[in-house]
Amino acid sequence: MRRGSPFCFLGGTMNVNEALRAICSTAEGFCWYCDSKLPAADRAIAEGWDVQRMPGDRVASIILVCPACLHEKAELGETGFLRNLSLRVCNSTC
Repeated sequence: MRRGSPFCFLGGTMNVNEALRAICSTAEGFCWYCDSKLPAADRAIAEGWDVQRMPGDRVASIILVCPACLHEKAELGETGFLRNLSLRVCNSTC
């Protein structure tokens, strides 16, 4: 999804930058994949944080994704990214 572009959410559309500003105002956002802390709104937008919808998931209908995870996911593809992520989590907790 292009940064700042609207995405479909609950039957309507939401602008990613507007969503980031709203979420940043709570000071409680984290990357869904790596738990990086969401910075202030202007910095999050400038750095390239994304807001994504997770269809069918009852736990969270939208997630935040940091620029590092966006880049790695684009580079490795979904399967490779999730495999690397699970290995990092296992190595840090096992």
